[in-house]
Amino acid sequence: MNLKKKNDIFSYIFLSFVAAILIIVLVYFDASKTNVINFYDKLFVAGFVIIGCIFGISLAFFPRWYKKSLKSSKKSQYKKHKIVASRDRKGHHPDCNEFKNHVIRINKKVFCSGCIGLAIGAFSSIILVIIYLAVNSKITLIISFFLIYIGLILITFNLIEIIIPYRHKIIHIFSNIFIMIGFLMIVIGVFEITGSKTYAVISIIFTFLWLNTRIQLSNFRHSMICDKCKEKCKMY
Repeated sequence: MNLKKKNDIFSYIFLSFVAAILIIVLVYFDASKTNVINFYDKLFVAGFVIIGCIFGISLAFFPRWYKKSLKSSKKSQYKKHKIVASRDRKGHHPDCNEFKNHVIRINKKVFCSGCIGLAIGAFSSIILVIIYLAVNSKITLIISFFLIYIGLILITFNLIEIIIPYRHKIIHIFSNIFIMIGFLMIVIGVFEITGSKTYAVISIIFTFLWLNTRIQLSNFRHSMICDKCKEKCKMY
C-alpha cells in the first residue's frame, strides 16, 4: 500500500469528520422553533434528494458509465505494470475466493453486495422523501436533532464496517442501506431545524463527501486484500 493512498484516505476521513462537526454546529446556531417551511422549498429539497438517489442507483448497477473517458488512460497505466490483471470480474469484483463475501448471487447472476445495499437504500430514501413531502405536519425540534444524530451514527457504522477485516455479506448489504437512510435523515433534520433550503443543499453536498469517503475506504480495503494475497493477478 503506497503512502499516497494512505494520505488520501486520511484526508477523506478528516474532511468527513469536519463535515459532521459543521452540521452539528450549523443546526445548533441556526435552530428555530418558529420557522415555517415553504412547500416549494420542501419540494425543491425533496427533488434534489430524489435526483441524487437516482444518480446513486445508476452507479450501483452501472458503476462505470460515467468513466468512459478514462478508459484510455487506465489502459496505458496497466501497460506500465509487468503483471497484467488476468482474472475476470463478477459483480465488478475479481472472480477470486478472497472476494467471495463481497458479492451476492441472485438467479445465477453475481452482484456486488455493497451496490445492492446502496441501491435498496437509495430507492427506500426516494419513497421516504415522497412520504415526507406528502405529509403536511411539521417535525418537532427534538425529533429533528434525533434524526441528525442517528444519521451520523449510521454513517459511522457503515464506514467502520467497510474497513474491518471480516465481512458478512448480509450485514454489508444492510450497512449500505443504512448509510443511504442516514443521509436522508440528516438532510431532513437540518432542513426542519433551520428551515433553510440552502442549508439542506449544503447537507446534501456533505452526503456526497461521506459517500465518496465510503467508496475510498472500500477501494482501500480491496487494495489491502490484494496486497496480502499470494496470487499474482493484483486486480487492485
